[in-house]
Amino acid sequence: MGQDQKIKQQSMDNKNDSESGESPQQSTSVKEADPGRKKEKHALQLRTTSYFFVVIALLAAIALFASDISVTRGYQRMEKASNRYIIAQLAASDMESGSDYLTDRVRCFVVTGDIAYLKDFFEEIEVTKRRDKALSDLEELLEGSDSNAYNSLAAALKLSNELVEREHLAMRLIIEAGDYLPEDIPEVISEISLSEEDSKLSAAEMREKAQTLVFDSTYMHYKDRIRENVSLCTQELIRTSSLELKHASSQMDLYVNIQTVLTIVFLLIVLLIVIFINAQVRVPLTRMVELMQGQKEVPPTGAEELQFVTRTYNTILNENRIVNERLSHEASHDRLTGLLNRGAYEMMLQSMDKDHMALILVDVDYFKSVNDTYGHDVGDKVLKRVAAVLKQSFRSVDLVCRIGGDEFVVVMTRANSTMRSLVFQKIQSINETLQHPKDELPPVSLSVGVAFADRENPNGDIFKDADTALYRVKQAGRCGCEIY
Repeated sequence: MGQDQKIKQQSMDNKNDSESGESPQQSTSVKEADPGRKKEKHALQLRTTSYFFVVIALLAAIALFASDISVTRGYQRMEKASNRYIIAQLAASDMESGSDYLTDRVRCFVVTGDIAYLKDFFEEIEVTKRRDKALSDLEELLEGSDSNAYNSLAAALKLSNELVEREHLAMRLIIEAGDYLPEDIPEVISEISLSEEDSKLSAAEMREKAQTLVFDSTYMHYKDRIRENVSLCTQELIRTSSLELKHASSQMDLYVNIQTVLTIVFLLIVLLIVIFINAQVRVPLTRMVELMQGQKEVPPTGAEELQFVTRTYNTILNENRIVNERLSHEASHDRLTGLLNRGAYEMMLQSMDKDHMALILVDVDYFKSVNDTYGHDVGDKVLKRVAAVLKQSFRSVDLVCRIGGDEFVVVMTRANSTMRSLVFQKIQSINETLQHPKDELPPVSLSVGVAFADRENPNGDIFKDADTALYRVKQAGRCGCEIY
């Protein structure tokens, strides 16, 4: 009964559409064009959003790269400041230790006269050069500077040169007072000329004066002043290096914090991209595939491009549904009259309740002569008029079919023999209507054979008995009804 009801419902829908003057396609088009339909929310475009994310990610990457450069430069400044601090400390230490070593060597030589101390002195001056290297490092650190540290260093260098002249003179006096080989005497010492007063001194007096030169308060005053100026220089260097290191460290902290924030922002952008792709692409696409596999309409969700695909799919799906319904209607209905055709009749007959039905076979009398006399166009109109009268005369639950050229069949559902007189009267009324047309169509009549499922003394199946009843009507002169 399910197929039967479906076909009947389609027939009723088509009838309603015909009465309203709208085809199913037109009705669907009207629904689709209904301005009262709920408008879809504006969706994000994948292209626009992709451009947005690319620009934001690029800006974040540039900022992150710039912060990396700043951090690197900050590290380099810290490293430079640290190196300045370390070099200043080492230079101060080397300056002090080298100066003390030279003082010790010259004093030992002056006191003992041992040439080995002289050689140690000049080895430190000419080879080891701790003091010179320390001074060179300090000068390099102070290059281009007008600070107090540079002034202190310049003063220390001047005093150091004066002290070296004093030490050389003391060593020259010891050489003059002693017996030394010429090759053991450094050229810088041998080239020193003694004053006339010093030349007249005895060897003992020369040694005494030499010792006085490197042990008296003047010598110590030079040493203290040199040490003081070097200390002032190194302290200033250490102070400025410490300040620079502190400043570089604070900048480094700032750059690291900025870099951390930018890294978090970059990660948030990546997370936002993932969330967007998941919400606007993956989830809607997965749902779309599931619904498409079930050939169901897909609600437009997600990005605008996906919504466009969804709307296109829904349009195609609806068009295919309409086409399939139309093809199904055409496959089950007669094109001329709109009644169910023979195929639909045979299919429905198999699923009907055959114990409570009536089968009515209908032939249009002398229909060939109508075609021959008035033409096939008029004949078609006559058939359509017959179909309309039959449709109007029976219940909506009854099935009216065209099974041949001028052959019709009516299947009355939920019917029994108590309805014999009712059916007979319907057929008489139909013939009366067809024989007295109110339009220009020619009059016609129907020959009708009826068989009820609960008939007495059946002579065969219901179709055969209805056909036998129809034959009897034709034998009796047509235009009538015989009920088996």
